[in-house]
Amino acid sequence: GVLIDDLVTKGVDEPYRMFTSRAEYRLLLRQDNADRRLTPIGWKMGLATTARHDRLTAHEAAIAQAEELLLNRRHDGVTLDALLRRPETTWDELLALSPELQALNIPPLAARQVTIETKYSGYIKRQAAGVARAEQVQGTAIPDWFNFLAVPQLRAEARQKLAAIQPRNLGQAGRISGITPADIAVLMMYLKEPSRLAT
Repeated sequence: GVLIDDLVTKGVDEPYRMFTSRAEYRLLLRQDNADRRLTPIGWKMGLATTARHDRLTAHEAAIAQAEELLLNRRHDGVTLDALLRRPETTWDELLALSPELQALNIPPLAARQVTIETKYSGYIKRQAAGVARAEQVQGTAIPDWFNFLAVPQLRAEARQKLAAIQPRNLGQAGRISGITPADIAVLMMYLKEPSRLAT
């Protein structure tokens, strides 16, 4: 297998590419934050080296330091965070406005991450909320007595597959090949109102 250290990002302009065109949550699964998402997992599994973990810890500390200053310092009555959210404002322009930010000497990769997270913060928060809702839906239990064959609005293929596999929750059901989001929506409706099941 390939170790996480073999997939290390080379730099701002030469990241390893990830195809996100079919990813459901593209704003969260970006190539620029892959290291932040995957290194902690690799560390827990014993795949990431101590040096890599230490680099990520320093990177996260720089990001947190910059974000705290942006939220708590103002220029002409406006927080630096609000200024950076403006499409026309760059990190370099922010540095010129704030000697205090300049003094932090934030590394380029951390500065780039802070810029992306700040400029797209509204969209990212909305998508994160969507993920939380989806996880809640996926955790919805399907009782043992539930009869998939008695759900009239399910496609015949979906009824047969669900009845054969007997998933225990909607998350498992959604991972069955050939089961569509529409099928899951139908299941949710009948789980909420089981009295509507055909007899």
